[in-house]
This record gives sequence, structure tokens and C-alpha cells, in this order.
Amino acid sequence: MKRSLIAVSVLAIAACTTPQTQTPTAATPTAAIDTSAGQQVYATLCGACHNGGDETAPVLDVLHTLGKERVSAALSPSGLMAMQSSLLNAEQRAHVITFLTAPRPARPQFADADLATDPTGKNRSAYVEGIAYPARRIRDERDSPEGERPPAWAAPKLADGPFDFESWEQRKLHVSIVTRGLNTPRAIEFLPTGEALIAERAGQLRIVRNGKLDPTPIAGVPAVAVLGTATGFMDVKLHPDFAKNGLIYLAYHKPSHGEYGSNAIFRARWDGKALVDGKDIFLSDDVDALYTKMMFGPDGKLYFTIGCPGVGTDESIGRAQKPDDFAGKTLRLNDDGSIPKDNPFAGKKGYNPEIFTLGHRVNLGLALNPWTKEFWVSEHGPQGGDEVNILRAGQNYGWPVVSDGRYYAGPKVSPVPYHDGMTRPHISYVPSIAPGGMVFYTGDKFPGWNRNLILGSMRMSNSPRTGHLERIVFNENWEMIRSEMLLLDLHQRIRDVEQSPDGYLYVITDEGTDSVLMKLEPGPA
Repeated sequence: MKRSLIAVSVLAIAACTTPQTQTPTAATPTAAIDTSAGQQVYATLCGACHNGGDETAPVLDVLHTLGKERVSAALSPSGLMAMQSSLLNAEQRAHVITFLTAPRPARPQFADADLATDPTGKNRSAYVEGIAYPARRIRDERDSPEGERPPAWAAPKLADGPFDFESWEQRKLHVSIVTRGLNTPRAIEFLPTGEALIAERAGQLRIVRNGKLDPTPIAGVPAVAVLGTATGFMDVKLHPDFAKNGLIYLAYHKPSHGEYGSNAIFRARWDGKALVDGKDIFLSDDVDALYTKMMFGPDGKLYFTIGCPGVGTDESIGRAQKPDDFAGKTLRLNDDGSIPKDNPFAGKKGYNPEIFTLGHRVNLGLALNPWTKEFWVSEHGPQGGDEVNILRAGQNYGWPVVSDGRYYAGPKVSPVPYHDGMTRPHISYVPSIAPGGMVFYTGDKFPGWNRNLILGSMRMSNSPRTGHLERIVFNENWEMIRSEMLLLDLHQRIRDVEQSPDGYLYVITDEGTDSVLMKLEPGPA
């Protein structure tokens, strides 16, 4: 794959998470600038793309090779990164330049590196002492774009609203912004009393009371490793007996092995103001495994997903099929983190006993169908091949052996998208819709949508400004018979959707520091 560094830089900067707008200040004296401050700016504002979250963005090792002159020029008012640079103040800009141009310590060659695919011996083998699995998402030519991609097209900033739409089977739809001020939110969870908890990727747990966002994040959350868009603080869920025990569960990446992070589940008690008595009840031995979504089942067990590396070598992608690896699986635990004795692979040699299903790529949505009592998940394919699956104990959902999608370079993942012993998707999307969180509607505010699956979408066919809500209608056998796109005219990435205790729908957008919480309700007759 050949690209000029200048072209790659344009793509990478445009793809970055939008940083928070700040008023430029006078330049900071050189003595006050250090690499640790620059690393913090990079981790907060740039790492979402450059740590592997976007296949067009050069990774940090590449950025470090550009040199101070080129980085400074790119961040100048007339440079290639002028638009993004203008959103940094002078102090942030100086710090991040220092960090990106500081000498880097040499990384030793791995003893088992394959020099045929990794001439430096420093990256593609991706094993680190003490870690059983590949330690980085590795891109090779078979699943990386071979041609240049156009610069990203940022979503428009939402007007104050409200917004009125017409929709199928409900007609009038009224959409209002409940709150701005969210920073890359990942999940919504309602307390029984109506307050909304919102998980932000960088590690903050926020609360919205009476339509107002508390400016102070909730105390008591664990430290979070934020390594890219698919890592960080990912989900928040209440225990089924929350009204009695006050237990809240958080899914996050726990800092581990230096620069890496491992999927973890944290449980704490809500005292009305903060989380107390918190501890991890699950800690994976993985690194480079992605999103986690959680939900309790009718059996009182905690079900949760762990995503597989979406791109990389066969060894990295193939982790979804390894029975002794948590990546690309859904897991089932007791509410205290212990392993149920009736799990489908409990006691089976070579299998992690926590596994409930396997063969998944990246699951960003998990919902219980209240009519069938089965879990449904949304799953990201690569380019096409997004799925909605029904989870059934012990089943293998095929990734990366079979898929309806294509690698980012264009070739099909599998010429024949089925295989003996592997479950076909319940719903397949070609082209992709980048599915997020989802919920089955059970309330009385939208009677025309009863039994519908409401699914967040972040973009269609890898095209910006195409995020929406997908409303799916089923027959009596839960076979899809039609669907409708909602909120498409707002051009926002819809990360999660949830039904409030009083039957309204709430969504969060995923637009960096321009993210919002919105409420959907019936419009005036």
C-alpha cells in the first residue's frame, strides 16, 4: 500500500475525533511544555483515530517519524491540519507538538517476529511477554484500503431544535435536545427514578437529572485505558434488584501491561451521589479486544460481549474462533462474577468456561427480546456484512470464516457466506449501517412501534453524515418484513438508544465533544 505521508496526514486529521473548542491563549513558555502534557492532549483528542480506531489514520509510531518541522507546519494556521489545530489552544498545540517530536525509546525486536511480514521485527508479530494473545491491531495489505480515501466530512453541528418529522406508522415525531456537553458517550442507562446515567469513552460517568446534565462526573469509577474508539469506558447497567441492592455494573478497559488495556467488569453500589465499595468482578487476560456491551438475562445471569480485533493478520482476526480466547465471544457470569455451572462449555477441555457464544466480530448492541426471552446483538462487519444475531447457547456465528462483507481493500471475506456448524445472521446489512445500541420498544408512547427493534446507526456504506435510527418491523415469527430510517436528516452518528421508564425513546450521538442526548416523543396531532 503506497501513500504519501502528506496525503495520509490529511486523511488522518480529518478523521480525528473533534476536540473541544477553546479560545486560543498566548503561547506557553518552552519551559512549561513537557511530553507528558502532550501525551495527555494526544490521548484525549487524537488517540481515538491514531491508536487504531480509523484505518486511514497513521499510528503513533508513524507520527513520531514526521519531525518537528512537518508537524509544526501541519498544525499552523495555513497547514494541512489547520481546521483541527484551530480547535486547540496555544498551550495544547505546543504540548502535542513536543510529544509527537520527542525522541522515542527504541522498541526491541520480538524473538518470534516473522520478518517476512514485519521487516523490523517490532510490530507485526505483536507478542509481549506475559500476554497470550497478539498485543496490537495489525493491518496488512489484505484488509487495509489500497487507495487513498477522501477526507472525512464532519457532521454539522446540531441546531438548538426542537425538530419535527413525519415517520411511518407513527406520523408525527418530535425530537428535542435534552443536553449538550457530552464527550464521546457510549451508553445510556436509566435509574428507576428517571435519571439517566451516561458512560463517556474517556472514563467519566455522567448523570442527567430533570433534563439537566450534572457538570461534575460521578465519583467512584475505576481508571480507564483509552486506546482508540473501540476501547475505554463502554457500558453501564443496573442489577435486576437495583431497587434493593443499588448495584451498578461498568464495562471498561482496565490499564494493564504498560501501554495496553484488558476488558473488565466493575461492580459498585450507588449511594445516590457516588459509586462506593467498587471492585472488578471480571478481568480478562486479553489485550486488543474491543467493545463490551452488558445485560442481565431473565435467569439473573450477566451476559456481555467482547469484540475481536476487526482488522489485522489472520492470527489477530482469527481470535474469534479460538475457544481459549475471550475476543469475539459473548460471556455469561453469575452476578458476582463467578462462572455458572450450566454454561455451554463449562468443563470442556480447551474452552474458557465463561463463553456463551463465539465467532463474533464487534458487537455494539445487546438487547433482550421481552417476548422470546432471547438476547439479540448487533454486530459490525468490515465493509458490508453488518449483522443482527439471536444468541443461542454454544452457537458459532462464523467470523472470520464466513461473512457477507468485504475487507476494506475490496475482496470478499468468504466467497460462500455459510459453513457447516456456523449460524447465519438473523439480519444482514449490505451495505453496512455501522450498528450501535438497540432496544425493543415496549412502551405506550409510540403504539405504532410496539414489538419493533430500534437500532442505532453511525454511518451507511462507510459514508459520513449518514447516521440514523433504524426501526425494524417483524412478523409473528420474528422475521424482518420492513424497516424505516429515522433522524437521517440530522446527519448524526447514533451510538445508543434506550427506552425511559415512562416509555419515551432517548438517543446519544457520537460526535466527539459535540455529542448530545436527544428525546423522541410523539408530535402534536
